[in-house]
Amino acid sequence: MMSLKNMVRGTETDSAAKQLISCWEHDAGTLTFWRASSNFVYLSERNGVRQFLRYVHEEDNRLENIQAELDFILYLISSGYPAAAPVLSRYGNWIETIQTADGSYFGVVFEQAKGNPIPLDLMTDRHAEEWGRSLASLHLLSESYSAVPSSRPSWMDALTFIASVLQRHPSEETARHELERIRQQLSKLPTDERHMGLIHYDFETDNIFYDEEQSRYSAIDFDDAMIHWYGMDAASALRDLAEQEDAGAQRKIEHFLTGYRSIKPLDERCVQKFPLFQRFADLYAFARLLRSVENMDIHRSPEWALQLRIKLLKGCDRLRERLRPTVELRPIDSTNWHACTRLEVTDEQKDVFPVPAVYWLAESAYCGFTPLAMYTDEQLAGFAVYAVDPADGSCWIMAFMLDRKFQGRGLGRSGMKELMRYIEDKQWGGTIKLGHRSDNMRASRLYASLGFAEISRDEREVVREWRFQP
Repeated sequence: MMSLKNMVRGTETDSAAKQLISCWEHDAGTLTFWRASSNFVYLSERNGVRQFLRYVHEEDNRLENIQAELDFILYLISSGYPAAAPVLSRYGNWIETIQTADGSYFGVVFEQAKGNPIPLDLMTDRHAEEWGRSLASLHLLSESYSAVPSSRPSWMDALTFIASVLQRHPSEETARHELERIRQQLSKLPTDERHMGLIHYDFETDNIFYDEEQSRYSAIDFDDAMIHWYGMDAASALRDLAEQEDAGAQRKIEHFLTGYRSIKPLDERCVQKFPLFQRFADLYAFARLLRSVENMDIHRSPEWALQLRIKLLKGCDRLRERLRPTVELRPIDSTNWHACTRLEVTDEQKDVFPVPAVYWLAESAYCGFTPLAMYTDEQLAGFAVYAVDPADGSCWIMAFMLDRKFQGRGLGRSGMKELMRYIEDKQWGGTIKLGHRSDNMRASRLYASLGFAEISRDEREVVREWRFQP
């Protein structure tokens, strides 16, 4: 997201767009504003064919970044990958620069991508598989891309940017704490060329266009491309589906992964890191939104900009809530053990969770298990029990329950995420394992969406595991 200050200045008139488009061949009178987000985007036509002018202020992007983006796109196209191509200017340049009283603007013109966008609700299994194949094909080419310039940002640069923004906002303690946790956890991941390279970062359905005739997707908008783990690209692409947690969304995810794996290996350990990559995306988006509303003169800005500022601040609030654990884990001791014994599941759930809380507390006391109480807004909402297997060091989640009064609020997902983080912070090796009834589809979808891979199944129970050590 560009600075709102620059967005206001850049949309007061179309002068910058008119200056820039004059550097390219185009049909007179066809320049039309399209949108402004990370860049200003205008439509124009050349010989009746649509093309897109994209430009940005020097405070919101660097010339070296844009050149590196175009180098990668041209490499992909030369390798046969379908991406929207940049257009040479009248002067033989991919990028043109203009000077204004407000500073420099960098402009690029792109051809229109071939095909049409396929919304998630209209996406078939075939579309989902081709989506996965398209991303894997991009990653294969990235593995072979030997000219990755040092000017292209990396995940470490993104974390440095986040830290610089948070330094200007000292009240954002939760975000700062999350930054350090993410930094530590990413630093443990493998960084070889099989796992990491130049990724798209925003391979969602609004940036890919399906060509029915060719049965393939064409990609646009490599503006956010960075050196990152390939799993980050897949996690970002699948984010909206992962949050739906219904059978249809899970089926699309499975077909996406099937398509991806038909082109490039993707092991379960990488899939199990999707929640970590999604946390990175949340924090990065939060910092970018915070930066976008800085230094805006609210007394001299137009009404549309003031309304957009309100919208962006609400976006910050939503992301701030995602960064803040909605469930807090606390030890069970003399102050809260009795309250824990009064926690209950619904009558319908007693078939899948038949053992009362007091049993787990008693077994924990004599069998070396660790019970934890789950709180939300200072209210006791549930409990969890885990144990470390001395044979292999793996950690088993023995019990996990929410009281009937707190169900239906998304606390199950939040609580499990917090428990996974809690266990990972202990820095144990191996895996986290758990079991659930084979007919408990709600639990199955939740654990699968969090990256727990099925490792065994019988008529009664499904066992899953999540690896937190590469």
